Amino acid sequence: MTEKIEALRTSVKTDYSIISDPMNIFYFTGVRLDPHERLLLLIVNNKTGETALIFPALDGETVRANTDLTTYLPHDDKDDAFQYVFETIGKDQTIAVEGEHLIYARYLRLIEKYSPDNISTLDKEVNYLRGKKNEHDKKELLRAVEMTEKALDDLKTITVEGKTEMEISDFLVTQFKSYGATGPSFGPSVLTGKKSAMPHGDTGTDVIQRGDFLLIDFGVVSDTGYVSDMTRTFIVGEATQEQEEIYKTVLKSNLEGIKAAQKGTIMGDIDRASRDIIEAAGYGEYFMHRIGHGLGLDIHEAPSVHGSNTDRLEAGHVITIEPGIYKPDIGGVRIEDMLYIGEDTTETLNSFPKDFESMIIK
Repeated sequence: MTEKIEALRTSVKTDYSIISDPMNIFYFTGVRLDPHERLLLLIVNNKTGETALIFPALDGETVRANTDLTTYLPHDDKDDAFQYVFETIGKDQTIAVEGEHLIYARYLRLIEKYSPDNISTLDKEVNYLRGKKNEHDKKELLRAVEMTEKALDDLKTITVEGKTEMEISDFLVTQFKSYGATGPSFGPSVLTGKKSAMPHGDTGTDVIQRGDFLLIDFGVVSDTGYVSDMTRTFIVGEATQEQEEIYKTVLKSNLEGIKAAQKGTIMGDIDRASRDIIEAAGYGEYFMHRIGHGLGLDIHEAPSVHGSNTDRLEAGHVITIEPGIYKPDIGGVRIEDMLYIGEDTTETLNSFPKDFESMIIK
């Protein structure tokens, strides 16, 4: 039994756990599948630790090569695969499911045999476990960060002025794949000029011009399934006084957030530490999102670092710190780093420069 499954079964108070999200199944077993419409379920007996995986038979070789479970239950397209659930979990047992993932049609199958009163959710427990990373996870995340930063560093070897957002996005994808990434964790989001004031703007055919902010937000998926997420904002050619003021305000906010992000700190206090810098500079209305989020195998995981979160940072959390100022008539700046929260110190996983002078490119 893996350490992660042991942690799950001891934290969930029902007789059985059913995991249905393929990414969570990957987290607990090491096997990564896209079952499409077919049934993929991990069943854990929380009393004995026995495990069973219901999976499409066509993925059998992948499953057995990557997992060490008690029981394997392959099915093909003509089977009623849900019968395996009924055979594995006895009558009158209590069951915890992923309420945020299990589709309604499959919930209806469950209540054919089990009382709704005996079915609860385990999302909180799974999210908590996913939020805590160990040294191995940190090392793998750092590999993903390094691939990302190498690609972005290559951007400095070319002239971006006159190119489109999409051309820069394609360039970054080519570069990070050459460094071993299997693909983007999202994006790349490349926004130039006034479009950079759109926190979730779409990369398009806008041409990068001298004097533009160039906001680049992207990450990679490594060959072991870990993700990265970083943002840097460049200035093409030469900055105006206001652009410099906005950039340096965001940088100060980013550094203050990192300083506040220590084990035991209330997460809402981290958000406020960053936000107070931007508000004091008169740009508060132009910062409209949380300061950060967790990540690991997914680009967004627990915890959520926002102003109303009263939970405390714990050792093993990996979070982003990503303040921004988005002024529609000028453009936007966001600076994002990934942090690993240790027992005694916080480690910034990013090393890519972010001082104002380093952000001027041609």
